[in-house]
Amino acid sequence: MPAIDLRGIKIGTYKNTNGTISYESVQTIGDAMNVNLSLRFAEGRLYAESALAEFIREATGGTISIGVKYIPTAAQKVLFGAQDKTRGTGTSSVTGLVYSAKDSAKYVGVAFYAPDMIDGEKKYTCVLIKRALFGLPDMVYNTKGENITFNTPTTTGEFLPDHSANQDMFEVATVDTEAKATAWITAALA
Repeated sequence: MPAIDLRGIKIGTYKNTNGTISYESVQTIGDAMNVNLSLRFAEGRLYAESALAEFIREATGGTISIGVKYIPTAAQKVLFGAQDKTRGTGTSSVTGLVYSAKDSAKYVGVAFYAPDMIDGEKKYTCVLIKRALFGLPDMVYNTKGENITFNTPTTTGEFLPDHSANQDMFEVATVDTEAKATAWITAALA
């Protein structure tokens, strides 16, 4: 499936109730730019009679990187455990975020959709990562010169099996319309 775009990245705080998974506080993580998923595997090889007799490869989780235009404050609080910090500036005050060594990031579900072409027809591939934990993105700033260069945040995390009986990691669905793709994301993060 040749993906031609990326849209609608949302997160929801992961909730495990005795193996029943749900999501709360669903919100955007920012305007979508890129998502990269890389699976991680556990492998085992058994040699017998001087030859490879058995090979097992099982997915155990993976790495997810998300690039966005900017990460909204509410999403930073969930993803990284940041806290509000109000600082007086003379006659007024400014509220920002403070990050500390004791921050507690939350597990989230991540959903998005990618318009693509399947056999010459436009379709929408929907993806739900069931349980992921992210770290702060690098902060890169440059002075403006002759050409303007945008520095945007990319946050990277690990995705793991959820706490359901099947230990699901991710789900993929293909739908015919963008309306169905956005409805799928809403249903997936319920």
